[in-house]
Amino acid sequence: MDKILKRYFMLCGAMGFLLFFFTSCGTTDVLSCPYVIANPCVELGEIDNQQSIAGMHFSFLNESEKDIDSFTLSFMLYDSDGKNPFIGSNCIVAKCDWSIRAGAFLDFIISLDSYISVVPDEPFVVDYLYVREIRYSDGSQWRDPYGMYCVREAYE
Repeated sequence: MDKILKRYFMLCGAMGFLLFFFTSCGTTDVLSCPYVIANPCVELGEIDNQQSIAGMHFSFLNESEKDIDSFTLSFMLYDSDGKNPFIGSNCIVAKCDWSIRAGAFLDFIISLDSYISVVPDEPFVVDYLYVREIRYSDGSQWRDPYGMYCVREAYE
């Protein structure tokens, strides 16, 4: 009986490996992250006519070999106590129609002015920041609908 179970589990494992191997060959591009986000932070005050009250600043590296036409960014904002600073949702989704050449590293600001009803005393904390979708100049796209490659803020 033990030999039969052992063979059964070995056969299931081998079939699982083969299934993974053959189904993952076509999806390796989807499993790799084509970007790097660095230094996400919220800055208060007016900056270069891009924000009047507050903005989320970050750097973006296009690690793919394709030029980006646009991308959709998702992130959450919290106060210093880890609480939602808004009356409504603290989840921000921004479609960014900014072109980024392959291999380019650029700095961006997303204005938070339309989300703020009271000027904050201190900057918000950025959490769960990720790119939901990238549209490339060749018409292809990359998606991460669940935030597998998110940047997290660690609360202690």
